[in-house]
Amino acid sequence: MNVMNKIFAPIVVLVCATLGLFTGIVVGQTSYTPDLGYISMPKVFKLGEHAQQYENLTPGYQTLLEACGGDMKVAHAKLHSMMKEMEAFASLMDYDLKGIKAWMHFFWKEDGTIEHIGFYLKPNSRNVDSADLGAFLKNFSQHYDFPLSTDLKYAHYSTFSFPVF
Repeated sequence: MNVMNKIFAPIVVLVCATLGLFTGIVVGQTSYTPDLGYISMPKVFKLGEHAQQYENLTPGYQTLLEACGGDMKVAHAKLHSMMKEMEAFASLMDYDLKGIKAWMHFFWKEDGTIEHIGFYLKPNSRNVDSADLGAFLKNFSQHYDFPLSTDLKYAHYSTFSFPVF
């Protein structure tokens, strides 16, 4: 290996890894809904973007409350647990969630794996880069499974604030 390759090889690897991290936010993921067939949506996206796909995607999911048999306490406990896990994951990744307030729409497969996350920072949120938050959410979605298995996909739209109390 010549000197130029020794110098530039690590730089090329770093650039490719960085591009992979950020392009993962916008690379499409296909979801299947019985009424509409396959819908291509990013794994993580900002609410307001991909409006037509988002509108077509949402009817294919039952609500989290329905998936929990109508038991609000169970649904709240599971959602609160997920938020605590998200904080723990952020700590491991050295990503600061404190002060972030956002609307988020989670879409889960029947087995609890996260299929999509839509998010939008609230006006009173701490100012953070949306691309960085999106990259964090994508990473979280690849490492976390919601503790609920059902016969149908399910979703939940809500406001989330950190830290969680």
